[in-house]
Parts: sequence; structure tokens; C-alpha cells
Amino acid sequence: MGIDEVLLDRHDDDRSLSISDLIPAQAPAQGPSQQTSHPSRPVQTPPPAATSVSTSAATSAPASAFIQPVSPPADSYGAVIPPELTAIESLDALRTAMADYDGCALKNTASNMIFADGNPAARVMVIGEVPGRDEDRVGLPLVGSAGQLFDRMLASIGLSRADTYITTLIPWRPPGNRTPTDEEMALLTPWLLRHIQLVNPERLLLLGGAPAKSLLPQAGGILKLRGRWHDLDAGDGTTRQAMVTLHPSYLIRSPAQKRLAYADLLALADKLG
Repeated sequence: MGIDEVLLDRHDDDRSLSISDLIPAQAPAQGPSQQTSHPSRPVQTPPPAATSVSTSAATSAPASAFIQPVSPPADSYGAVIPPELTAIESLDALRTAMADYDGCALKNTASNMIFADGNPAARVMVIGEVPGRDEDRVGLPLVGSAGQLFDRMLASIGLSRADTYITTLIPWRPPGNRTPTDEEMALLTPWLLRHIQLVNPERLLLLGGAPAKSLLPQAGGILKLRGRWHDLDAGDGTTRQAMVTLHPSYLIRSPAQKRLAYADLLALADKLG
């Protein structure tokens, strides 16, 4: 079966992605100077006792309520996992903690939390982009016309969803399918990193520019990053191999790029043996 037969052209009614959506601009570096302050008030350093009170309170409340982003490196949204997340030791516990987490306002506007689909013991972990309307309605990653195309992409190399473990970059759909803010990404990226650690896949497949930008240290757009293996550090000292490829939503609108995605999938299949 040829790639043009496998990757059929279908119209995705979820989001109007363009190539600019999949070749993200480098996020501006953020630092203390970007935080809003009141010039009329001098900056005061909190006394040490305040820190000890906060730490004491954290021990008596759900850990998920106190998970905050750590100062992020310049090339990621916060690739440092706080101890409250590293203490979570199973996918079920991670799902429960995520459902209880109230630190990100996206939860308040989404219909469902998207955690994962597929086989947690699979050799391949797939990370899609930000959830869209279909994912938000169903509560599963990669559904709708893009999900159907992705299933055919997997079938072209002899795989199915049962052979993979699929999640999304963040668990909640932003209102109106807008791009998540850097603050939202800083809050939620550590959750994804812990998710990767717990699954501990042999290979990762990153669908689209947003997961690549968030998880890989290399700069560049999707067309520069795709087609080769990258070292991905999920924060636990273990280097995992990740392949970047084009998102199915983009392929629906840019059928000329289907052969590039197929080449990426063949490279994945070759590594799996």
C-alpha cells in the first residue's frame, strides 16, 4: 500500500493549522524583569519563617495543590520536576493527581482532561500537540479526522494504537484552541516529563512543532527537526531517543508533505526491528 493511499486527504474540522502553527517561533526568554511590579512599593524579601510555614502546610494538603513551576532553562518551558511530582510512582497516581490539580486555569474551561490512550507497556510513546475540540469532547488524545489519519499512519508500518501509548502536550484544551501561554506551559510541562519517566518508553514520537519545542533542547522549526533522532532528557538522567514528525492535522492540509511523515515512520519501524 503506497503512502498516498495510507495517508488519505481529509478535512479536519477541529483546528485550522497552518505551517506557521507547526514551525513555532522561539519563545522569548523570561526572567524576573518581566514580572509586573509596583514601582511605588519597595521590593521586600520575605522572612525565612514564611518559607517554613509554606513547607509545613504542604505536608498536610494534597501534593498536587502545591506543584509549582521551577525556574525554567532558556530552551524549555520548565524542564525541572518538583519533588511533589517525583514522589508520584504510578500512572494511576499521576492521573489522580492531575485531575485534582487546580494550579492551571485551563482546567476550568475544558470539558475533559486528556491523560492518555493505548498501551502503557508499549515500546513507543507518542506525544501529540495541544488538545483540540474533538479531544476535549471525548477525553482521549488524537481523535477525530486527525486521529483517524494517525491510525492509518501507524498501520502503514504494521502498528496500531495497542502498540503505542499516546498522550498530549498538555491535558486541557485552551479556550478557542488558542496557543497556551508560556506560564501555562511552565506549569504543565513537568507533568508531561513525569509522565514520560513513568512510562519509560524505548522510543518517543513527537507529533508537530509544539512537543519538539517544549521537550528538545535543539532550536528550529518542525521541518528542520523532523526526520532524525534526538536525545530527550525527561529530567531523570535517562536519555531517550525521540523522532519528530509532522502532525496529522497538518498533513491533511499539506498532502505534499505526506512522504516526509512516511519516511519518519519508516525510521521508527527500523529502530523497533
